[in-house]
Amino acid sequence: MDWATGSDMSDENYFDNAVDIHHVFPKAWCEKQGISPAEYNSILNKTPLTARTNRLIGGRAPSVYLRGLVRPADTTPEQIDRNVQSHLISAADLRNDDFTAAMTARQEALLSLIGKAMGKDAQIDTE
Repeated sequence: MDWATGSDMSDENYFDNAVDIHHVFPKAWCEKQGISPAEYNSILNKTPLTARTNRLIGGRAPSVYLRGLVRPADTTPEQIDRNVQSHLISAADLRNDDFTAAMTARQEALLSLIGKAMGKDAQIDTE
């Protein structure tokens, strides 16, 4: 679901609302933090959002942009958190601007989801 509007990411929404692939931790913010392109361009740091929400986020820190989504979306911080968590992303880690914790938690959540779909554990080669 879209973080601001809560709308689903169905085919209809995808085409009607110009869905973008968004950096969860924006590129500009990551560069200022010294995070490498290999890390911030990882699929773990990307998620689909409407173009409108993507523009609202801009290059700001997650702790800043999450607060900024509440008013234009006419919603609550708790609903924004639920929308973020629907992408298997820790809203608490985003609110703390904790790139490493957020990416580690998302990796584990995605591996678990993939493992369930395959009917066996999914793992990452670390070498």
